[in-house]
Amino acid sequence: MKGTFGTPLIVEREAGYRSPKLPMDLPNHTEQEIVVIDLAGPDERQAEESDFDVPARGIKVLWAPTEFGRVDPRLPGMRMLQPKFDRIYEHGGVFIVFADALVQTRYLLTARDYVGLDTYDSKDMSADNWDLIQVLDGLQVGSDHGKQVELADNGYAEKLGLASYLRTATFSCVVKPSSWLTSRWATLATSKYGEPVSGIIAPERERGEGWVFVLPRVERRADIVQELVEHLLPNLAPRLFPHVERESWTRRREYELPQITALKDEITAIEEATRVRVRELEERIERERESWAYLHELLTTTGGALVTAVITALKTLGFEDVRDVDAEREAAGDTRPKREDVHIMDAEVPVLVEVKSSGGLPKEGDALQVAKYLAPRMHEWGRTDLKGLSIVNHQRALPALDRQDEHVFQNDVLTNAQQKPGFGLLTTWDLHRLVRSFLALGWRHENVAALFTTAGRVRPVPSHYEYIGHLDGFWEQARAVGVRVEHGTLSVGDRLAYELPVQFVEEAVESLQLNSEQVQTVPQGAHVGLRTSLSKEQARKGVRIYRVQPSRLALSGGAGPTADAADA
Repeated sequence: MKGTFGTPLIVEREAGYRSPKLPMDLPNHTEQEIVVIDLAGPDERQAEESDFDVPARGIKVLWAPTEFGRVDPRLPGMRMLQPKFDRIYEHGGVFIVFADALVQTRYLLTARDYVGLDTYDSKDMSADNWDLIQVLDGLQVGSDHGKQVELADNGYAEKLGLASYLRTATFSCVVKPSSWLTSRWATLATSKYGEPVSGIIAPERERGEGWVFVLPRVERRADIVQELVEHLLPNLAPRLFPHVERESWTRRREYELPQITALKDEITAIEEATRVRVRELEERIERERESWAYLHELLTTTGGALVTAVITALKTLGFEDVRDVDAEREAAGDTRPKREDVHIMDAEVPVLVEVKSSGGLPKEGDALQVAKYLAPRMHEWGRTDLKGLSIVNHQRALPALDRQDEHVFQNDVLTNAQQKPGFGLLTTWDLHRLVRSFLALGWRHENVAALFTTAGRVRPVPSHYEYIGHLDGFWEQARAVGVRVEHGTLSVGDRLAYELPVQFVEEAVESLQLNSEQVQTVPQGAHVGLRTSLSKEQARKGVRIYRVQPSRLALSGGAGPTADAADA
């Protein structure tokens, strides 16, 4: 049977309310067991006077605002019928929902008095086009649309025979399950950004509920419904198809053989244990993300949030006396003009830090600004050995690895930075990289402390690393790299550090091969082969290589996020 909730109406845009009639035509809807609903609905039409009621005074009805030039009588109708649809769903009914963008309107439930609407005895009521069954409240409907739909990696679309329909679909919204619905949700298809646009809500175990299919804008809607009704639903909801069930009733629990029931129960227990473990891991992921959020905030934020992230990073690197200058000023009631953002007071000498953020490359004035604060602070503190450091989150809208690296600062800025008294120039991406390697490789504070009093461009290379050359080849089958030794010698037993795009990776030199012969030491200028644990993606030509100086080795083990092959 076909039905409708009505048609959206175009009205004159004005401040006020109209009471729309609810022209629902849903014959015998309470007796249906499979309900197909298109949330897009019919095209809107110009309203007529017959579309509205003029209720008698004192009778409470719904009033729709006309300020947006549109009144949608479908929405309150959906809200009113939700209990009846919930009853169908709770008794095993199936809902096939063709999704559409969220349409939400606020209504006023009140009566007319002799002046107008009784606003003192009224109640606000909101309704939307997803107010069909209560379980849909567990979906977060996002505003997005597109023509590129990708099948989910779980393979459900192929297994259920829906792949061919979904590949050619479009979408006008994304749908994400809330935490309480995640265990019952299976994604069928996503946008190219991985956000769900189609999925299935399975019944909660042992409650006898039905199934909900949330589908995008499928070209062959009648065909996909036929596919579901004829081939898929008889297996998922056999009680709705007694004429199709035939001998499959023998597989119901009450008729199943005890040993098979026991095996099915074991599967159920394993699935439940897996769901519990997955939830535990997801919660742990969120805790870890929250704990180390400042590392990403270094790359995405601006203003006070960026200053806070910088301070946290500096303290992670072992500085203990790091001060938020603006916070101290506010606490002291200091109304003088603002200067630098941060003081590192326990560096070799005090460091004034200016923190900036830019959508592009840093402007000359921003990069040089910290230099203007040095002389006033020297006079104020009565000392001339202060250092300055400009920390810049440049091109913050881009992923960090896509940002410019070699020419972030203008040549004039670099020249100024290197002149006495000098100041440092550090990107937040390099600060992020420094913290990552510091935590992963267990460096000491003294390995990195000197970087923050360095003049010119500051690179995230610790003081116990000595540059020896670069990677000049990779042999995947032999798991070996070629190294061009540019400075000093290289010997078996040395420990090397490879500077990868995000973090350093360290490993010991177990053997050296020069001209197809095993050797113990190679001189400067040699091109030598050595075994490695690096992957092909990591061992790219030109990777800079350092010797970890044995007299200044870092502490063993790290205390934070670790590198993996993809990240490093």
